[in-house]
Amino acid sequence: MNDKDIKKKMKPHFFNNYKKFYPVEALCSLGFSRSVCKRCGSGFWSVHQRDFCDEPACSGGYRFINQNVAKKIGYKEAWDIYVDFFKKWKYTPLDRYPVVCRWYDKLYFVTAGINDFQPYVVSGEVPPPDDAVLEPQFCLRFPDTDSVGITGRHYTGFIMVGQHVFNTPKKFIYFKEEGITQIHEFLTKGLGIPSEELFFQEEVWAGGGNFGPCVEFFSRGLELGNQVYIQYQFSPDGDYKELSTKVIDMGAGLERWSWFTQGTPMSYDTVFPKVMRHLYQKTEIVPDKVLWNKFARYAGLLNVEEIDDVSTTWNAVAKQVGVEPFTLKAEVYKVRALYALADHTRTLLVAIHDGALPSNVGGGYNLRNLLRRCWSLIEEYELDVELEQLFKIHITEFGDWFTELRDYGSLFDILEIEKKRYNETIRKGRELVKRMVQRKEKLDIDKLVKLYDSQGITPNILKEFDPSIVIPDDFYFRVQMLHEKSEQKREISGHDIERIPKTKLLFRKEPDSKEFGAKVLHRITPTKIVLDQTLFYPTSGGQAHDMGTIDGVRVLDVIKDNGVVIHVVEKPIKKDQVHGIIDGERRKILSEHHTATHIINYAARKVLGDHIWQAGAEKTLEKARLDITHYKSLSFEQIQEIEQVANDVVMEDVPILIKEMPRNEAESKYGMRIYQGGAVPGKILRIVAIGKYDVEACGGTYVKSTSQVGPIIITNSERIQDGVVRLEYVSGKRAMEEIQRQASILRELSDLWGVSTDDISKTANKFFKEWKEFKKEIARLKEELAKSREKNLFNNPKWVSDNPRIRVISENLQGADPEELRKVASHLIEKNPDTVVILGTSDSNRAYICDASGNDAIGLGIYANSIVKEMCKEIGGSGGGTSQLAQGGGPDVEKLDQSLNKGLKMIKKQLR
Repeated sequence: MNDKDIKKKMKPHFFNNYKKFYPVEALCSLGFSRSVCKRCGSGFWSVHQRDFCDEPACSGGYRFINQNVAKKIGYKEAWDIYVDFFKKWKYTPLDRYPVVCRWYDKLYFVTAGINDFQPYVVSGEVPPPDDAVLEPQFCLRFPDTDSVGITGRHYTGFIMVGQHVFNTPKKFIYFKEEGITQIHEFLTKGLGIPSEELFFQEEVWAGGGNFGPCVEFFSRGLELGNQVYIQYQFSPDGDYKELSTKVIDMGAGLERWSWFTQGTPMSYDTVFPKVMRHLYQKTEIVPDKVLWNKFARYAGLLNVEEIDDVSTTWNAVAKQVGVEPFTLKAEVYKVRALYALADHTRTLLVAIHDGALPSNVGGGYNLRNLLRRCWSLIEEYELDVELEQLFKIHITEFGDWFTELRDYGSLFDILEIEKKRYNETIRKGRELVKRMVQRKEKLDIDKLVKLYDSQGITPNILKEFDPSIVIPDDFYFRVQMLHEKSEQKREISGHDIERIPKTKLLFRKEPDSKEFGAKVLHRITPTKIVLDQTLFYPTSGGQAHDMGTIDGVRVLDVIKDNGVVIHVVEKPIKKDQVHGIIDGERRKILSEHHTATHIINYAARKVLGDHIWQAGAEKTLEKARLDITHYKSLSFEQIQEIEQVANDVVMEDVPILIKEMPRNEAESKYGMRIYQGGAVPGKILRIVAIGKYDVEACGGTYVKSTSQVGPIIITNSERIQDGVVRLEYVSGKRAMEEIQRQASILRELSDLWGVSTDDISKTANKFFKEWKEFKKEIARLKEELAKSREKNLFNNPKWVSDNPRIRVISENLQGADPEELRKVASHLIEKNPDTVVILGTSDSNRAYICDASGNDAIGLGIYANSIVKEMCKEIGGSGGGTSQLAQGGGPDVEKLDQSLNKGLKMIKKQLR
């Protein structure tokens, strides 16, 4: 049962038993009484009896716009008042956590303040940093993209003000009654809102299997925050139980507090004053104050995530404002573009600073989506805006509060690279859309979303070629729904180990030992045994497992499952008391490679910037690899510099210090960078420190000092996916073998070419230049041959259809290569749109096919990709392409002519 299902199931139960679940006693003592909303049916509390709750859809919208509802408070000032107000209840203010959620593997980004304490603090496994805490946590919420600049209250990146209290069985601090009383006092005395203006609404919260009652607090149609009481855990059988640790989780958008007190039409002018002044000045856009003051009252009704028919709601709002929907949208969307630019650039600034990169995978997809939307808005509204300047203003404005943002690292280099990629995507996108429009392809909403998602084709490009296309108001919400991260489920190993005691890991306490005695606790199968203790390191954290023997029987694999180490042996071992011996040489090499991985990670971070994080790693006997987050391929000079920095650390002979620390202490001392390999379970972390250079939470094996790693040689670097670069390297003994291998190659080349090793580079350059000249000559001859073949094929078609409008050419061009087939076929249909070309060729191992259809043939339903797909089945392969040009191949060389004949038959059938 997911979180939505839990809320749906529990809401009626909480509603009917509200006295049990909600802070009724405190609300009554504060002068509030309960009502049931006649519109939405929710229970809510107010000082005076009301018919409707204060949700905008029920209360009619915002009622604080241009109203002096409280003393005007600034953005940062609201946080300072909040912290000062809660001092009397002994709350401790914390610094924000990074938005990249590396300590919690269910999330890419922090979406709520409680994520800072999930899963271990909320579960009670790890003590909180303090009993009662406050934090200004920057959160990211990409499904709200379409609502930014429209509703006034939505952001893709915002500060969630947190109030968190952790009650354990041993210590009670505050819970429902105290929590709601404190919030009420802050709202009335801290923000100055009269109690009569407040509404407290009953809700249900659920997340990660935990759930509890929730009280949302409103004033004048604006939700100012909500206080969640996390006290239950749902079980798979549909029942629930009470948690031992009960948590208050209050979250409120800080942006709303200052907006509410200032009463501006939109919150963005109060949150980004410097950025908005710059945007108004550069674009010369002046919002229509009269229209915006009217519109802002109803803007809260336009949250695309909560309404079924966005268009109908816009029409209703326009009617209330007194203008036509088209006129209203034209004014609102123009200014919305500026608000979106301000919001999106701040979100990107924080996310990139905290270690995320725009890319086409994972959480990086959301960042690239925002960045490209910025450029798209600038183009669509022809805005005289430089994105880099907005980032600089944010660095000054927001950096006054969060000073770490002033260290922006490679931000502007990343923006430059992303702009080039965006421009190339737009160029290709325009070509693709042009072809689609020419073919009169139907572009429904799903197709529009998929075109953006897969090809990066923005809505304004589509409208360039077909102004009649209607872009839905929730376009980016639909895109985001394609990328909802599915809940990660724990892999089931298939081993029945629940009742087996956890294995004592001797390699942690005795890293130099090679032999040990142990008792067999359990035999999962005759060749899968569990010992009470072991020196064998199991495959974990990218490091390969140890090998060796147990009572003389070879150990083939070592697996760790929920604290239990399983030894896979070559044959059954009958004795219960056994003697194990690990392969010391293998352990030594793996330890060298693991230590080298930490050193390389530091070196890459020093050379390339603080955006470098580990994205994956592997340490084997032959080599090691480290995947790092980086936005472009590495140059040879960068690789050399990383290698040099790494070897400088090696030669410094830095001790490797390993110690166990409580999680909170480790995070407080070293920060979240300790989670290089991702989330690490447990309340005690094993911290591995290489001097001042690198500190990580890691369970692997290491040498005692960096000098024992020996030389480190980077053997390869490649960009394996968007935003990730792979470094492959060897160290110690394997590095010496690599040095010898490279020296051997140099000697062989020296002997082969009859030159000294110093002259190899010069000689290689000479050969390379000669090779390039030969290649040019071969290309020229191929071009001449292709032209000759084109002429011959056109004048002597193998088969002409009965349809006088279409000429069909088919030929097995032995001796040609696949590229030549493509060129010949393309040239023929470019010159002759009434032509269909089917060509084939082969070598000793594979047959190749190319099909091209001219525009006239496409108009008659002869699509190259459909024909090639069927033809390739004849030769045991596959193919694909566009309706105009397609290629493929297969291993059944002898069936090439049969395949060509099949293509002819398909065309003939289509032309009947």
